[in-house]
Amino acid sequence: MSRENQERIDEVSQYYSHAVKFDVIGAWLFWVNVSLSLSILFPEILPLLLQSVIPLVFIVFVLIQFVVSQINRFYLIPKAERIRREQMLSDAFGTPLSHDKTTLYYNNDYSPSMDRLGANTMENALFSSEVAAKMLISKRGLVGIYLIAWVLVFSLRDINLDVKIWITQIVFSGEIIVQWLSLEVLRIRQARTYEKLHTHFLHEISGNSQRAIATILDSFVAYETAKSSASYLLSTKVFNELNPELTKKWEQVRSELRMNC
Repeated sequence: MSRENQERIDEVSQYYSHAVKFDVIGAWLFWVNVSLSLSILFPEILPLLLQSVIPLVFIVFVLIQFVVSQINRFYLIPKAERIRREQMLSDAFGTPLSHDKTTLYYNNDYSPSMDRLGANTMENALFSSEVAAKMLISKRGLVGIYLIAWVLVFSLRDINLDVKIWITQIVFSGEIIVQWLSLEVLRIRQARTYEKLHTHFLHEISGNSQRAIATILDSFVAYETAKSSASYLLSTKVFNELNPELTKKWEQVRSELRMNC
């Protein structure tokens, strides 16, 4: 069956969907806790009953958010990345390492080999860096707004110190500054991986040479390490928006580097 008549299959995506759900829940809990912590700063505006209940509710929600975030960071995301890695290696070397299947997920015509692993890694690094770059457009804007608000609050002398501490905790929390920095670093590292492999295939180094094997394995490890250290889920929505354009770009790169073999 030709590639045009085949249906694209990606059974690994189901594992990422679980991580995405927990990520959304964690973000929602974060802003709930932000609201609860602000209300604690001004107990006089609350009914007497809520003054004693809200601190307890806040503690419970903080604990729930912590559990949700840790399950996602140390179990769901690593599990999805492990299965994706196994499937990537299965595709590269024609050896099944997992029961989950993908069809037309990787777009290159190399037979199972080290060259195919390099092409798979290069394609993934291209898509990851471009998706991250698109996500950073809005992310940088939001972080800029938060930082401006933080500076303004500290520039006003009549603002309560507790409020200043509150907004500092929000801005420099894992949901804002840390996520932005993680995405920035992920984009840079994936772009570097792509450029390194681009140079490798540009020079048409034989896939059987020791230099080629070392270069491809180093790039594969760099790609996987970047994802692991960032522990950041790229947007499926942004990926789907960019997919047609990036697919055309990848096809052009393959043609220019004569990777259609």
